[in-house]
Amino acid sequence: MRSIADFLAEKGGASAKMHETKRSCSPGLEFLMKNGTPKALSKDGEPCFPEAHEPMIQVIDYTGCEDCIIPATNDNTWFEDNMSHSLPRCSDLDSIVMLFHCQKFPIACTVPFMLNGSAGVNEFSARYAELPNSNIAGITVDEIFSRSQNCDALVNAINSFYDDRYRDYKELVDLGISRELSRGVLPTTQNTEFFTRLSLFHFIQFIQIYDRSDDVLLAPIVEQMKMIFQLGFPKLYKLFNNGVLTQSEKQVEQFVNPASLQKMSVTCRGNSEKMETLIGKEQFIFNEDGTRLDGDKCWVKVMNYSGTERTPYDAVGMSFGVEKDTSSQEIVESLLQLLVSLGHCSPFELTTLSFESHVPFFVFRHLIRHRSMGIHKWDFIDDVYVPTARAEKGKTLGSGAQECLKKCTEKAYNEAVAKVLALKEQTYSQEMSCLLSPASRYISFKGKIDIHNLVHILNLRTNPAAQYETRMFAYAMQKILQQWVPAIYNAFIDNKRLDPLPDCKAAA
Repeated sequence: MRSIADFLAEKGGASAKMHETKRSCSPGLEFLMKNGTPKALSKDGEPCFPEAHEPMIQVIDYTGCEDCIIPATNDNTWFEDNMSHSLPRCSDLDSIVMLFHCQKFPIACTVPFMLNGSAGVNEFSARYAELPNSNIAGITVDEIFSRSQNCDALVNAINSFYDDRYRDYKELVDLGISRELSRGVLPTTQNTEFFTRLSLFHFIQFIQIYDRSDDVLLAPIVEQMKMIFQLGFPKLYKLFNNGVLTQSEKQVEQFVNPASLQKMSVTCRGNSEKMETLIGKEQFIFNEDGTRLDGDKCWVKVMNYSGTERTPYDAVGMSFGVEKDTSSQEIVESLLQLLVSLGHCSPFELTTLSFESHVPFFVFRHLIRHRSMGIHKWDFIDDVYVPTARAEKGKTLGSGAQECLKKCTEKAYNEAVAKVLALKEQTYSQEMSCLLSPASRYISFKGKIDIHNLVHILNLRTNPAAQYETRMFAYAMQKILQQWVPAIYNAFIDNKRLDPLPDCKAAA
């Protein structure tokens, strides 16, 4: 059986430049990034790729992979515990995020992506570049209608209507009316392109909803998304494929050539060199005097990321007709400064950071209350944070305040541990036992956040009014942002959307 790579080699397809990375890689997604997304598999297993005029969905970056969330053994047990419910748990699937470049989409078909939940969409704008004179008519006839139907009259009507409207559009533009207003006369079959970010949970949800839809224009799009699901996540596809997803049942191993992906640290994704040096290393949280907060117990660790500081530029650059990776750093920084100054948010939602942290529970709850961060997993740790005693404003500490605070904190923790052990013997659940834990107990959690929401949290939590420990955590996250995407970070600082790191050792 020929692999897709063999098929492309015969067609003269060129492979993408590979990059070294410390990130976890997915063989299936790497394969799709390198070779493109098939629209279907024929009965003999040969891939069928979209024609130049058909909708295309290209995976251009991702964070996380299915091996990170599914245990090495007992896949079905994981599925039963997490997904086979009327309201499935989304935290595991939400930890995997994919970035797509979608081309030749009818404008009407972009709306479902925006309605789907966590899709950050950055679309082509008619303000900056001339619209292509193309529409969906006659393009997906074989996809939409059965061959027994005579749809020539319909196709001719759509083409004629579109050509008339496009001439009207050009006339309005020639009169000096803005392209964005003139665009209103065009039908929603007009093609567009956009960048979008979807978590795996919402990606699967999109397929399940629109695979049952009667929207014929979405049919070829859903087929490509099912191919991405099948080839990019073969284990999950097998678990989910209960008859609803009707794509070919052939094993993905015959298409993905393991020999070409032996070194899992090789990726088609763009890398941030500074971020690569941070992956897997604990970034300790410091006090203002430069000492580590509670020794070395409080830390943030970068686990994965998708996108670089050029990602927002590439997403917006399609409106200007700029080719990716061809512009100088000065031009990139100039556009980033403009986007921040105008208050744009969608371009900065395309770049995602995944991290793990070890902090007291009260810091954790200060972060999640803003609904800006996706939390995938959290667990209490058998340790407690003893804070430094601080007085209320306008008051002074009594003698022995620190000793008393330490005594009470440790007493609350020790008694909670003892009661939890007693409850476990009475077969109470772990969740019930956690209710006894004091808020100073340490917690370990994994989360993901995009740049737009990270800046939002930093603005709130680096404020002097925020609790001291939470503020120190925010400084650690701000330093990671500074090293990851320095041009974007400087744009937010220069436009006063974010305060600089303080001149103290807390941000060391």
